[in-house]
Amino acid sequence: MCSFRQVDERHVPSEATQMVWSPTMDLIALATMQGEVLLHRLSWKKVWSLAPPKGKDNTVKVQVLVWRPDGKVLAVAYDTGTVLLCDVENSDVLHKIDVASSILCMAWVQKHEQHEREQLCYTDRSYQYLPKLPSLTKSYCSVSKNAEDSVEDSKKLRNQTNLNILLIGTITGNVLLNAFGVYPCGKLLVKFEDKHQNYVPIVCCSLSEDFSILSVIAGRKMEDEQTVYSLLIYSVPMLQQYHEELQIIALKYGQIACLRNYLSCTIQAIEEAWEDILLEIDSKLMTYAEEKQRVSSGTVSDGFLELLMFGTPSDVLEKFLLHDLTESGLKKLGHSIELSYSNIQKLVLKNLQCVAQAIYYHLNDMKGMALWESRFGALGLSIEVVKLAVMSTGSFLMKATEIQQVIDNSMKKFKAFFRWLYTVILRLSDEPIPPEITKVTQQDLNFVADFLKENFASEWDQEKKSTFSLERVGQYLKMEKLTFTQNLKDNPWITFLEAHPQFNENGMLFNHYPEKSLVQQQVELEKAVDDAFQGPFNVIGDSFVISEKISLFSCKTDFNLKTSYVTNIKTSSFYIVFIADKVPSSCMYIVREPLGVSSCLEAVCVCFGEIGNEYTESNEGTSTIVESPKKHRILDVQFYNDDILSVLLVENQDEIPDRGIPILVQFPLKNVAHEFQPIDTQKNVDLVSGLRSIIDGANCLDKMNYRYLESMRALQFAVSGSRKVACVLFSSRRRVRLFEMDVEDEEEDQDDTCLDESATREFPEREESGIIATNETIGEDDKENSFD
Repeated sequence: MCSFRQVDERHVPSEATQMVWSPTMDLIALATMQGEVLLHRLSWKKVWSLAPPKGKDNTVKVQVLVWRPDGKVLAVAYDTGTVLLCDVENSDVLHKIDVASSILCMAWVQKHEQHEREQLCYTDRSYQYLPKLPSLTKSYCSVSKNAEDSVEDSKKLRNQTNLNILLIGTITGNVLLNAFGVYPCGKLLVKFEDKHQNYVPIVCCSLSEDFSILSVIAGRKMEDEQTVYSLLIYSVPMLQQYHEELQIIALKYGQIACLRNYLSCTIQAIEEAWEDILLEIDSKLMTYAEEKQRVSSGTVSDGFLELLMFGTPSDVLEKFLLHDLTESGLKKLGHSIELSYSNIQKLVLKNLQCVAQAIYYHLNDMKGMALWESRFGALGLSIEVVKLAVMSTGSFLMKATEIQQVIDNSMKKFKAFFRWLYTVILRLSDEPIPPEITKVTQQDLNFVADFLKENFASEWDQEKKSTFSLERVGQYLKMEKLTFTQNLKDNPWITFLEAHPQFNENGMLFNHYPEKSLVQQQVELEKAVDDAFQGPFNVIGDSFVISEKISLFSCKTDFNLKTSYVTNIKTSSFYIVFIADKVPSSCMYIVREPLGVSSCLEAVCVCFGEIGNEYTESNEGTSTIVESPKKHRILDVQFYNDDILSVLLVENQDEIPDRGIPILVQFPLKNVAHEFQPIDTQKNVDLVSGLRSIIDGANCLDKMNYRYLESMRALQFAVSGSRKVACVLFSSRRRVRLFEMDVEDEEEDQDDTCLDESATREFPEREESGIIATNETIGEDDKENSFD
């Protein structure tokens, strides 16, 4: 009686290249040939789709898909070297990783806790002490659409209780480690002594769940054009010993990363609001500037200053004020600009200062960690570097206060200018002037004159088509030094500090940089924060110690190496399985590495003879030598859980090797637990050639361990032991067949759940057409799509 139950068979809108199940939900992610990512439920209802980063018309390909262990985030790696972390709920991009080279493999591993862990040595209380950040308008903000309720946790890290690490293997031989997928906590460069090759592509990288073993499979080209695939085992003592401290640092980095993203969005919002002001005024003054340039030379402010001094406008200016601008137009313009000014003030006062204070709070937490040298000192946290980041944040806060003062002064001048211009238009139109605006003080006149000199003192530029610049404020939003600096000579605090220089030497006062813009200080702040977190990255990157290195096999033709890995905590073993040939392949190789002891690699080779029949065999020691021909070949292999290895087989037919009947096999590792052979890494022989015997996996199976997949040509599959599901992809890449695994037998389903081999062979023509043989998979709406 078979324990697999076919659930459905569905059409894929585009050719699928990657499939991976969520570890916690009945969701499967697929990558298509066009670079699109699709997320489906087990019922095949589409949840969302993610277009390629550069659009559908570009040739961006998905290299790897991998889930965060809690199933809430999907990592998508593209051939451009970009990794996107996507929210499972709505496909929003939570984080982006740019790698300098093409990505070949990824793995996302969570730390396994054998015993109930005590509370972490640090408890984050920022949610109790820090005010909630104000929400930003969606047009200004690149944070996820649903993050307005919690912009402080836009990376989705708040409920992470165990450390998990995303590993990224590149074509240039780098293995990058990112804690929670966000914090870059280490980098390993895999090198060989071969002088003819500077780097080796990483085709597989994995980490044991106790963080003691980092396994890497690399393939390097030799002088004879053969590719040699090698297995390298590294121990990571710093990662294993200080994983709790690294988890705290990584979560702190994630919080600050969310705030940095919010900070960038806030400054972007200020810039866009500022551009709105410039566009409003330019659109009104453009006609006057062009006409003035045609009639006479000089700046735009000349005519207004003459009007201010003598009370009589030029003909061009009078025509502009009465016919182009008009009284109502001036009111609308003034209201629009005042609203934009008000928005900028709110963004600076509420959003900008609030997020800077939050960053300051978290960096002071980091400062406390750096002072705890016995726990965090070994990871390379430097108190001096963290202090510089704290000081940089304080300087940024001072600059935010400075720009707020500049905006206040600019608004005073702006309002004085528009009140004066409004009275001029009323006077020229012979309209009564309200008494409340007739009173003009000398200070008001000075404000108007300063406003004209600062903002209108430029000639009409036909190319830029700009007549107006608010440099007093706009200069703070440029990546260059300030043109107009604040006059601090009469500031009592500055005077006090000049008289008492000892206060500047105690390290408790923030430095003020009067010549730097807000954007410049933002860049310096972000660099200082990156430097503060650089210590653990360097320390962990330098802590990798290679314990084993062995050549697996060599071949002349390039192919996609099939690999899978799992950690078995119960047996304290780390397993890697690979296929050393193009699929369909005759054998698979399982490598076992003990955890927590001196390295001792063991391996076994498994093939599959005729399933369900007995063969003549002879025993030599503990190994079984198969004397019968290999009746099945391997299409795909993947660990179902830490005890079972799922294998997709196909019947070996000499005339058409890949068109036999596929079989889905659940292969228990206990069947070969005593068949592993020790590997002598000192001998100059590869693993595949060094194994003395081959185990016939077919002899280890019973009827509960396999199922024939009738009426289909299979290509690859995806399985999940946590969700007890499997998905088999047709060779056309346009159809999938879904299964529930480990299903309890039911009397009424006996005829449907177990397929008879003789029935499969009775209708071989069905396999060619792809007709679905079971009634449960096709309804009336699916009959037209039932051909492969």
